[in-house]
Amino acid sequence: MSTGFRLARDVMWVHGERGGDGDHRPRGGPRREFQGLPAAVFLLAFAAGEAVVKHAAEHHGLVVGRDNPMGLGSHGLVEAFATKGVDLRARARVVPQPGNTTGVHRWVLLEGADLDAYLRDAYRVRNALAHTGVTTGLSLRSPYFLRQGRTELRSVTLMVAEGMLQAAQDVAHLALRSTGPGAVDDWEWVEPTRSRASRLPAGLRRHPDFPLPG
Repeated sequence: MSTGFRLARDVMWVHGERGGDGDHRPRGGPRREFQGLPAAVFLLAFAAGEAVVKHAAEHHGLVVGRDNPMGLGSHGLVEAFATKGVDLRARARVVPQPGNTTGVHRWVLLEGADLDAYLRDAYRVRNALAHTGVTTGLSLRSPYFLRQGRTELRSVTLMVAEGMLQAAQDVAHLALRSTGPGAVDDWEWVEPTRSRASRLPAGLRRHPDFPLPG
């Protein structure tokens, strides 16, 4: 079930090598031919999460239209699972919010309407990348992908992609767990190599709903 997540992690590792033979994620940024890899990470992570969520939604009879199971970016996904007694939440890296002076995308725990807004925008980003390969001109509605005052997402950064990889796993894990005893016994959490700035805070790393190993 985690093959797509592992692929996303592997692409992140390749991006971190940046075509050199030195340290992982050396200063100076990736070579030009490596700069599109975060978008690939985003697409792989979304697809992997989508497959698991659709499976769980089908189990619960949560459909869009006549018989299409709800997916990771379906409108009202969080509320729909809540009607089945399943509270979806996710850890994600989001763009700096007002008052942030470091420029670092911080980790947050998203729930309820906030998570639904994040996933809906993630769905829009996924569609734009899949259909055109770019995100310029894309209309986004949540504060999680765009800096204050910006009107478009110029590109998918590694931090945005890393946030999607974790958020997709978290939602998928909770959705799958709700399908019955033993459903996540073989679950494998996938984590990329992280810099000090990108590490999950201890409280989020050990969250009781989805504690990461180590």
